[in-house]
Amino acid sequence: MTIMNAHNADTVLATIDRMLESRQVNKILHGFPSPRLWSAAPAPVEDILGERQRGSAGDRDFHLYVGVPYCIPTNPGKCGYCLFPVEDFAGSHQIDDYLGVLAREGDGYRPWFEGRTPRSVYIGGGTPNLLKAAQYPRLMSILRSVFPDLDRAECITLEGIPPLFTREKLGVMKEHGIRRISMGVQQINTELNAFSGRRQTAEHTLNAIAWCHELGLPCNADLIFGWPRQTVALMLEDLRRLVATGVEHITHYELNVGGESDFALNRRDELPSPAECREMYHASREFLTAAGYRQLTAYDFERVDAAPAAPGTPREHYVYEECERDWDSHEMWGWGFAGVSNFQPSDAPESWTWVNARSVRDYVDKLDRGQWPIEAAFRRQPIDHRLDQLFRHVQGMSIDRAGYRARFAIDPLDEHRRVWEALRERGMVEWTEDRISLTTIGVYYTPLVQTVLAADRITELREQAFAEAHAGHASTSLTVLDSAAAGASRPLRVERE
Repeated sequence: MTIMNAHNADTVLATIDRMLESRQVNKILHGFPSPRLWSAAPAPVEDILGERQRGSAGDRDFHLYVGVPYCIPTNPGKCGYCLFPVEDFAGSHQIDDYLGVLAREGDGYRPWFEGRTPRSVYIGGGTPNLLKAAQYPRLMSILRSVFPDLDRAECITLEGIPPLFTREKLGVMKEHGIRRISMGVQQINTELNAFSGRRQTAEHTLNAIAWCHELGLPCNADLIFGWPRQTVALMLEDLRRLVATGVEHITHYELNVGGESDFALNRRDELPSPAECREMYHASREFLTAAGYRQLTAYDFERVDAAPAAPGTPREHYVYEECERDWDSHEMWGWGFAGVSNFQPSDAPESWTWVNARSVRDYVDKLDRGQWPIEAAFRRQPIDHRLDQLFRHVQGMSIDRAGYRARFAIDPLDEHRRVWEALRERGMVEWTEDRISLTTIGVYYTPLVQTVLAADRITELREQAFAEAHAGHASTSLTVLDSAAAGASRPLRVERE
């Protein structure tokens, strides 16, 4: 009996129904499991990458993420809602110092990637368009010091916020190899955006997109729904203005509310209800598809007539956000501050993931001591690896049963049958002999689907951490924020990030 079949359908249905009453938490970045369940012990990087390099896995595609730690300080802090690790920007000297440290980490990894080129590159953060125009040549030179053939990557994307883009800066970015821009717009409506503390107007966004198009740079715009005081009408007006620019790609996702953010502490009463957020999703999906965009994932929409990022490249391939899924590992090197890496060193259905230090001081200190700058890591056992793959495909809106069987020698429907049956009873999934597909409402509830699929394994990991901590092994136990509750007797515990 597989772990998810240990519960009867009524238990799973009750869990689903409880979750329908609260706001969702998307799991875009880390897959499975949450970093809350990773170990503080370092990953054996040399062993992992050495095994990968020696075997057939060394020929597998991989992606590169490059982290820039700094953001402009806002009031409220971190734009009111952001849950990612960032540090306050105090001047260009910080960037100069950081680039030097970034190069040192690259020197350590260079031997493991000799002769290889990442399939895609994403320069994120933080706010990578904080750099002065004159600093981009140095950044790209550092990347090319590890990957001399960097320009062979299918796409090289740089992320930023609209107020910090200028036509001059975008021109320098393109000249030195950036081929796509991703803008964290969040809201075009100036009044709503003011809640974030950003000094950003609608004109900042519209001008930045226009400059990208003048320079031949495809661009993506991120918009958030479920924002304080947002209505369906205000959301649709933002989408209308964005679509009118001809932007190639739109990432439209629900606001995550949590932690010590201002929105969580001071604006909860102003947030749309779960039912209103659901209405926003349906209205936005209907509007975007009618406007000539096709839905690629739960959160990504692309203009049907958008050109590929490089000649002969399928459109799905050019986005770091991974809008095409297969059953090979989505391998990633996370280079720099808070970078998340993901590697499967052999053909065995296991993998490793780790995150770099989430403070610049710790990142620098580890490198100064001759260590990999890793803060936490997790070795995925076969069940974890399969769940990570399922998370990716659920976000991609369907699961190829034949591909899963060929890769893992088990049918995903059989492995989690009672969960799928409960989800079907709630109208969230349907299946054929070939495929499990999320319905329209199921796509909206992607985080819920992922959570119930993984619930039993999360319980196992928490109980393991609890047992290790109480056996006197706290120094190497899994990092779990609420591990004291892990021993409680509940039939189906769900993860809250």
